[in-house]
Amino acid sequence: MLNPIRAVVLDYGNVLCRRPKPDEFETLYRLSGIAPQRFQECFWRYRRDYDRGTLEGPAYWRKVAEDASVILTDEQIAQLIGADVELWQERDPVMWRWVETLRTNGLKTAVLSNMPREVANSLRRAPSWLEGFDCVVLSSDFGSLKPEPKIYQICLDKLQVRAEEALFIDDHAENVEGARALGMYAVQFESPTQLAAALAPFHLPTLQLAAS
Repeated sequence: MLNPIRAVVLDYGNVLCRRPKPDEFETLYRLSGIAPQRFQECFWRYRRDYDRGTLEGPAYWRKVAEDASVILTDEQIAQLIGADVELWQERDPVMWRWVETLRTNGLKTAVLSNMPREVANSLRRAPSWLEGFDCVVLSSDFGSLKPEPKIYQICLDKLQVRAEEALFIDDHAENVEGARALGMYAVQFESPTQLAAALAPFHLPTLQLAAS
């Protein structure tokens, strides 16, 4: 029998925020002058260091440029940082309505996300983004990334719940497994429709798929 869930912990990118569409990278391709396939390789190669805070925005983009054998001006780098931030701004209204339903029903909610400082700072400038969450744990603030145990434990400590009282939702299998290794319940996210079915064993408030 499952333990009662007291807290739901959600990833941000591709869970609370909609996954960027392929054509939404076009601005980044144009600004960088890097061909799409090569850009994607370089963009993700150094992303974990960027998410951890080991690299700040300008240093990250210089690494991307160096790997792609291009030279970027300071102005290009500033524009790329801004365009990258914009990729992660479209919230999924279905998921955000569900988070509000969880709160209304007395559950704690948290965001646990691998996120570069520039993206985090942008989201923090919109006060409504943080309102209501019991805690927000972002990798660049703590120098730790999912699926490292440290960052899950930071979130649990802030929520003041035990691992077995928390459900974690993330789109990456390795992050889901990292949560389970610590004793948390965890579900891999693919879509709101898939998640609604996967939540059945946990007896949580229903995720409403229809628009309100």
